[in-house]
Amino acid sequence: MDNLTPAQRKKNMQNIRSKGTIPEKIIMRELKNAGIYFSTHANNIIGSPDIVFRRKKIVVFIDSDFWHKHPTRFIMPQTNTNYWINKINRNKQRDKIVTKELRKNGWRVIRLWGYDIKKSSSRCIKRILKEYNK
Repeated sequence: MDNLTPAQRKKNMQNIRSKGTIPEKIIMRELKNAGIYFSTHANNIIGSPDIVFRRKKIVVFIDSDFWHKHPTRFIMPQTNTNYWINKINRNKQRDKIVTKELRKNGWRVIRLWGYDIKKSSSRCIKRILKEYNK
């Protein structure tokens, strides 16, 4: 059962950011501190990656545990369940298509979970740098 009224839930959902999330800010800050240059939210690249290293042909997606269905942290909403099942499954399918298409076009794709960034941003940065330094 949802603890919020429909109006409160609607307001919460409208306030969810797609850009400038805390996990994004953490990773971007650490990359800047490491002196690595990147662009953000490239609308001209399929999937609009969160971070792009154009010269290296590397893209990074920072996936939210909810919207991209983290395997262990995702919790299905108790209201409007059919809508959410379809919505989240479409997101997952789109993620697969975007990743496959980018790889087909020569991009290296890194996908990070928001939870993993909050838990150990240094591990996530190491993963990015490993790809970056190849």
